[in-house]
Amino acid sequence: MKVVVGSWFNLPRLGTDVFSALMKSGVKYEKGMGFMFTPDTNLQAAARNIELATGQEVEISVRCFVCAREACPSCQFAEACNRRIVSPMCLCEEHSSSEEAFETYSRAFEARLAE
Repeated sequence: MKVVVGSWFNLPRLGTDVFSALMKSGVKYEKGMGFMFTPDTNLQAAARNIELATGQEVEISVRCFVCAREACPSCQFAEACNRRIVSPMCLCEEHSSSEEAFETYSRAFEARLAE
C-alpha cells in the first residue's frame, strides 16, 4: 500500500483500537475523505499500526516542498532513504538538481511561514 504524505487514502474498517492508535500518531481523518498522513504525523508509528492491522506493507512517499509533486519516484536517494524517519519536506528531482535549490527551498519555506 502506497501512502503519499499530504494525500487522502482509504483503509478498510479496522476497529476502534486501530483508529485510536492512528489518531494518536497524528493521522488526519475526515469522513468522506478518508485518512491523511501530514507533516505532523508520526510516520513510523502510523505505518506500523496500518501494517499490523492490514497485513500489508506501507510504502511512504512525500511531495516536493516547492511544487507539491510526488518527490520519491525520481529521487536518486530513494533506495537509501527511510521515509518513515526523514523530514517530509523533500525536493523533487527538478528542484533539487538546480543550482538555486537552496534559494528555491528557502523562498518556499518563507512563503509557508507567511501563510
